Amino acid sequence: MTALACSGVRKTYGAFVALNDVAMAVDPGEILGLAGPNGAGKTTLFDVLSGRTRPDHGSVTLGERSIASMSTHGRARLGLGRTFQAPLVPTSLSVGETLRAARDAYSPQVTPDAVAHARELVGLAAPDRALAGGLDTLERRKLLLAGLLQRPASVLLMDEPCSGLLADEIDEIDAVIRRIVEERGCAVVVVEHRLELLFAIARRVVVLDAGSVIAEGPANEVFDLPIVRKAYFEDAGEAA
Repeated sequence: MTALACSGVRKTYGAFVALNDVAMAVDPGEILGLAGPNGAGKTTLFDVLSGRTRPDHGSVTLGERSIASMSTHGRARLGLGRTFQAPLVPTSLSVGETLRAARDAYSPQVTPDAVAHARELVGLAAPDRALAGGLDTLERRKLLLAGLLQRPASVLLMDEPCSGLLADEIDEIDAVIRRIVEERGCAVVVVEHRLELLFAIARRVVVLDAGSVIAEGPANEVFDLPIVRKAYFEDAGEAA
């Protein structure tokens, strides 16, 4: 069964076409990369999939269930989680208070042992008493992931999880995503400009340009395609 899919998705803002007949699908246990130049439509597609934006046309399904008309909160209750490029956390709360708030937001609540295990799964080292607003970028991302894992997750949409991270921290996020998928069996869709992560972690990559899917397949093949090189790389004309 497909974990998350969309078909025929179109979204316009006046005369601007942000998404044009976009289709994609990801299976349980699969890590799918979503790539493309700035303005390609990646974030708009995530907004449509997560319910923040309603498409003009098209379908979105979570498992076998149509969710195109469902609210963001309704999708979250069904197991669709999302992280954003900016790892915004409640700056006035401690790490422990943030995790308790995430635990309280979902019913039935997971046990304290499950909260501790989520911390271990993502490698969150910050103590409960530490202020969430004082964490570095990597620890903030881990805190947000640990919060998402307080509910059953069938699909995670991750928008540039490596933004602001150093090379060794990218390797750590790579390992965290792999551990989550291995243990939970969920599907993950990753938007990322750091191509080294997509090459390392994604079995397939979907490439958008100007709101349309222009390529799909293994990363090492997709990024060698002339149409992708032309869209994605500034020196594509010379490289081609």
